[in-house]
Amino acid sequence: MGLRSFFKFRNTESRSILDNPAISLASPAIWQWINQGNPSASGELINEVSALQITTVYACVRVISESIASLPLKLYEKLPKGRQEAADQSLYNLLAFEPNPEMTAFTFFETLTGCLALTGNCYAQIVRNGAKQITALYPLHPLQTTPVRLPDGKLAYTTSDGEQPGNQRILGSDAVLHIPLFGWDGLKGLSPIHQAREGLGLARAAEKFGARFFGNGAKPSGLLWPDGEVDEQQAQGVKESWQASNGGVNQNNIAVIPGKWHYQQVGISPEDSQFLATRKFQREDICGMFRVPPSMVGDVTKLSNNNHEQQSLSFVTDTLRPYLCRFEQEIVRKLMPDTGRNSGKYFVQFDVSERLRGDFKTSMEGYAAGRQWGWFSANDVLTDLGENPIGEIGDIYMFPVNMGNAKNLLNPPPPPVVVPAEQPQQEQEPSSDAPTEAERSLLSRYMPAYLPLFRDAVGRTTARTKRDLDGITTVFSSLLDSLSGLFTDAARTQFKLTDAWKPDTDKLVREHLRGIEKRAADWTPEQSEQSTGIELNKAVRALHIKIFRDAGAAVAITNLGTEVTQ
Repeated sequence: MGLRSFFKFRNTESRSILDNPAISLASPAIWQWINQGNPSASGELINEVSALQITTVYACVRVISESIASLPLKLYEKLPKGRQEAADQSLYNLLAFEPNPEMTAFTFFETLTGCLALTGNCYAQIVRNGAKQITALYPLHPLQTTPVRLPDGKLAYTTSDGEQPGNQRILGSDAVLHIPLFGWDGLKGLSPIHQAREGLGLARAAEKFGARFFGNGAKPSGLLWPDGEVDEQQAQGVKESWQASNGGVNQNNIAVIPGKWHYQQVGISPEDSQFLATRKFQREDICGMFRVPPSMVGDVTKLSNNNHEQQSLSFVTDTLRPYLCRFEQEIVRKLMPDTGRNSGKYFVQFDVSERLRGDFKTSMEGYAAGRQWGWFSANDVLTDLGENPIGEIGDIYMFPVNMGNAKNLLNPPPPPVVVPAEQPQQEQEPSSDAPTEAERSLLSRYMPAYLPLFRDAVGRTTARTKRDLDGITTVFSSLLDSLSGLFTDAARTQFKLTDAWKPDTDKLVREHLRGIEKRAADWTPEQSEQSTGIELNKAVRALHIKIFRDAGAAVAITNLGTEVTQ
């Protein structure tokens, strides 16, 4: 009766096995139902609870769950170019800090990941308020929750977690986060513990054997025996001497007794040696099942300074990444809006940069290369290292002059100079090819982004046999339009002009394209890099001068009209 009461959480089909009087409680069918499969050949019944009592299984599950729980999970908003953290969204706080009032984000994801690694499934109930906004996420017991197909064909989940004994509740598919491992139907993952039941049974049997072996402690380290018989007085003396030599802290010493004695040392048997090898093999076998490096669960026999970093990187890419992808995609699918103006606007991502970072020397070499070649600024490096930026000067990107025209693209530039609106900056055509101070600042600002684009445009034009205005326009017009738009926005900001002011950028671009057409006739593949630097320099200077000149004129006209009115 007690056994039947223990399984009262099972569904009707399972309870019918216990309630059938034709099936004895000692029948193998009962134990097959309890274990969700046949007992292992070693005689050990393996399930998720008993498997956790195996040291290596517990260590592997702990390594995976704690590693994932310690990774920051961030909510991002997609931008036209790049992304930014959406810290103002309520979901950001739920995923990053407190999924529900009872636990932290670390505990939440540690629980889900541990259940996923052990049972092949993890579930979390999604709680929404009256406005359909997500207010909490609660883990559900994976052994008490299962996906079901309703009569109308919709997917739902039944769970007895949190219910009174014998009761269940049904949750809609949109109310449950479900992350499965590999399964036959794609809905419910197979349990790794049940799939590897035989290997785990062998490991558990070996652990029990070792515990009994050392717990009994009946195996002596050596044998002493006399020649002939020993009377009672001699036997008492042997007993006292043995206890004095081997009792307490003197265990495993040899007792020296008067008389003629023979001694034979007892070594470990070949069978006992195989026991140690079996234990070692099973530890490696379980690590292979979870794809965890043995060094992370205490086996450092094959660990060295040469392979430690590679094992750590492999752990992230081969072990953690499949788990992370499952979490990220399910969170986006169930928690992000799939309709309306916010559809596809947000996504989540675990930050694994800390786990992928190499040793200090390698990291510094990487930062130095990024700083030298222009894709890292000083502030970028400081931010990545967790330090505070150093101000505007830290946002300047460097440019290797050996990769461009060293005469026209000077580096490094001084900080940009902001001209007050009441003193409009009147740009003049330079008297020489040397860039002015303001133009040097512009070149350094736009060079990292536009130099590769201009290099591609010059290369495509140089490869043409016919370099007419139509072909030049096709290749360069989008680049010049982009620069014109940037300079127009900068001029509006600097001179405090409204959006109603619009310079004739189309005319400026057409004039510059005619100049490119004349110069392109002399371009050669050998001078492609030099031509790239010249064209970028001319485009920045020409468009900047003319647009800012028009802006200054607009300000002057506005001020003149104000004075006349007064």
